[in-house]
Amino acid sequence: MLTVIRPTSITQSDDVSLLLADWYAALDLRVLAGELAANSATAYKRGVGKFMTWCEAGKVDSVSPETLRSWKAALLSEGRRPATVNAWFAGIKALFSWAVETRRLNYNPSENVKGATRKGQNKKHAREALTDVEVLRVLAQPNTSTPQGRRDLAILALMAFAGVRQIEVHRADLADLRSESGRLVLYVTGKGHSEADEIVVIGNPKAENAMHDWLAERGDHSGPLFTSYSDRSTGDRLGLRAIRGIVKGYYQAAGVRGNKTTHSLRHSAISKAIMNGAPVQKVQSMARHKNLDTTMVYYHELDRLTNPAEDYIDYGEKE
Repeated sequence: MLTVIRPTSITQSDDVSLLLADWYAALDLRVLAGELAANSATAYKRGVGKFMTWCEAGKVDSVSPETLRSWKAALLSEGRRPATVNAWFAGIKALFSWAVETRRLNYNPSENVKGATRKGQNKKHAREALTDVEVLRVLAQPNTSTPQGRRDLAILALMAFAGVRQIEVHRADLADLRSESGRLVLYVTGKGHSEADEIVVIGNPKAENAMHDWLAERGDHSGPLFTSYSDRSTGDRLGLRAIRGIVKGYYQAAGVRGNKTTHSLRHSAISKAIMNGAPVQKVQSMARHKNLDTTMVYYHELDRLTNPAEDYIDYGEKE
């Protein structure tokens, strides 16, 4: 077991288990205080647990920047995706930041250690966007003469026209839907957030009409915006697995194939906004990306296909 963190001057105690117990308690308190999402706290703990297991297996008894880089290198060599490595490493950074802030440590070995990057200079999305025809075919599938069909079209429209994530659909409550400055907006609880504090503008008429049709069906009672029609959970909040099943089912019905997931509709919305000339800052705001680099991935991918360098090659030959 990892029992000491060296250099010894960075810690006031050799009891790492006590340090971790106190940190876990601090995370739980932040969740209760509404400062940290419960799933983020769980992810942080999982990352530190993975690191501790690696240290025990390798009989590592000291932590330095080189130690952390060695752990990351080991994970990548095992075939772990960079996104997974970074998610686990976020827990390590959170632990050491807390320890320094609370004066349990005098030194943060993770401070200058960067996250893993994807292969190549430009990141690339693993999931494909839908074509315009595919989006329209998917939106045409729900049977809007039924309550379930009206609900499903509202969900699909939010994803296709506002780039809403499936987790945001799952978490949305009726109280999060409001009218502001003459626009219908939805306050969403984004990744790593504990409350609905970011807005989605439902500006497309098809999306707005789909939402109103669903609201007329749903009624004014408080609670989840999207509810289940399953025999065993009627009226309950629609689950993530159910949302994925709904979207994938309509993909299949529309003849959409390939590496398409629920995220593909969000990918399509962001890509279409860019293709139609939306400024990068507005796209970042719509997508709710904390880092502009994440937004720029979309620009790089689209530019590579719509304005490739290959089109500029001309040897002056006559046709």
